Amino acid sequence: MNHDGKGQQIKVTVSLADLPKTAAEFAELLKKSNAEPFVVWLIGGLGAGKTTFAAALLHALGVPARTPVLSPSYTYLTEYETDVGLCAHMDLYRMIDGDLDSVESLLSGRNFKGILVEWPHRAEASPHIEKTHQIHFEFGPKEDQRELVIESST
Repeated sequence: MNHDGKGQQIKVTVSLADLPKTAAEFAELLKKSNAEPFVVWLIGGLGAGKTTFAAALLHALGVPARTPVLSPSYTYLTEYETDVGLCAHMDLYRMIDGDLDSVESLLSGRNFKGILVEWPHRAEASPHIEKTHQIHFEFGPKEDQRELVIESST
């Protein structure tokens, strides 16, 4: 993945087995980003690979491999200590659209260096999750492939 500027967009087709490699490359991009916190919107349908990618990304950022990274669908948010600092993994799928107060209460008082947000459209108007990057996940031409559109706003 070669990405170096604001407003850039890249499209890649990757196998599910290669998602960790793509996530590691994206982690390097985030480490070089001047956005603090970086906020990555993970957009796609159910089963498209958002949580799998988030787990690989958090591991690439320094979460120990033995630490499971699961979907925070029922807790809305899980925190992880990484090499870049405290990161949050949010899943807003069950949140009522527009519930900005809940997003604020989940993030308040915490100094996150990074926030990964699944289903961000549920609270896209929240200033607490203003995106710096987004990744669209689509099912690829083969069952074990995903097409990713990676965009940077920073």
